[in-house]
Amino acid sequence: MSAAPGVTVPVVWSFLGYHFPAGSMIVGLLACLMVRLFITLDAPGPKRWLLDMIITGIAMLVTAVWIAEHQVDLFAALGTGGTAGAVGAGIISFFKRRGQSAIDALDAALPGKPAVPPEMTATLREIDKL
Repeated sequence: MSAAPGVTVPVVWSFLGYHFPAGSMIVGLLACLMVRLFITLDAPGPKRWLLDMIITGIAMLVTAVWIAEHQVDLFAALGTGGTAGAVGAGIISFFKRRGQSAIDALDAALPGKPAVPPEMTATLREIDKL
């Protein structure tokens, strides 16, 4: 008698009614976390741990939602987590720049509005450089 090869069945977890493969979720979230840690620790200058934790949390949520929604396999989960982790800081930087541009445009468009004090704009510009 010969033994039949075993068939592997992926473990499926459920959270709030959404079912997703456990292995893919673990791989994706760990990849996201590792990329975010690498970016944080590799960045020059003082570390902003609170901001980095918030960005990491958002990136991990995006990763988890993507994996649960698209039921991706292990390799796709690795790419999803890595990409979300890497893009996290870029998204925040993009919105910071766009927000400052909107504030500058409003200041220029509203006549009679008191100008933003120069020390406040200098502080905002310094934050943008970080």
